[in-house]
Amino acid sequence: MANSDAVYDAPDRSAELAGLVDLERYPLFDLASDKGAALLSRCRRQLEEEGACVLPGFLLPEAVALARAELEPRISEAYYCEKQHNPYLDEDDPNYPQDHPRNRPQVSDLGALADDQIADGTVLRRLYLSPEVQAFVAALLGVAALYPYEDPLGSLNLNVFQPGQQLGWHYDNADWALTLMLQQAEAGGVYEYVPWVRSDTDENYDRVAKILDGTDDAVRRLSMAAGALVLFRGRKSIHRVTPVEGNRPRLIAVLSYDTQPGVMLTDYNRRLFYGRAN
Repeated sequence: MANSDAVYDAPDRSAELAGLVDLERYPLFDLASDKGAALLSRCRRQLEEEGACVLPGFLLPEAVALARAELEPRISEAYYCEKQHNPYLDEDDPNYPQDHPRNRPQVSDLGALADDQIADGTVLRRLYLSPEVQAFVAALLGVAALYPYEDPLGSLNLNVFQPGQQLGWHYDNADWALTLMLQQAEAGGVYEYVPWVRSDTDENYDRVAKILDGTDDAVRRLSMAAGALVLFRGRKSIHRVTPVEGNRPRLIAVLSYDTQPGVMLTDYNRRLFYGRAN
């Protein structure tokens, strides 16, 4: 017969992230504290004003090194593709000429390790599945909860930019994106963006033209060293990654969540980004 007076210790969930995340700097388990509330307030303000929030050193240096070591044997398996697209990641609009900002061709070429190429128990997988990380990002976004994608390929990815590769100017289709920098390039590979260029009622094509022409003096560069977690509002803030230079690839993980459970990509998108449907 069970002893009703027995006391059982609840598992210490903080131990699961203690060796991965700088919990002193980012108190994921105590967001209601003064320190946690100040962190949330600061990040929300950055998102609102700048369209991006960078959390430097979110992943501890030893965890960054371990994550890279875990992924290194798989990088040669990344699927590489080159895509030509307009800044809106949509079909060209025949109501505008080809050289109009709406249809101006951009080039993106990079590699991707799909979700099923990132093993269980790795640093990236543990971070991605952490309820505390999900709750923290949900709090930053002001939503009730976030759920990991259930897509077999598109849930957790590693983007690999080899020398010469880049991401052309574009807006995201999603409201926000969450990334984790694991390795910067020796040179180049810089994340450039202009926040809040368009609105729900104005595409601001004249401004987009200046950005594409390289004549807009408000282009910002997002500084993110290895270990930085970045939350970015990309639907209304146009952005790109400049061509990578040197011999070291740029490695950045993409953690995909949604406010609804069960999100899946289409077979078309899986074939486009990963070269296969399953």
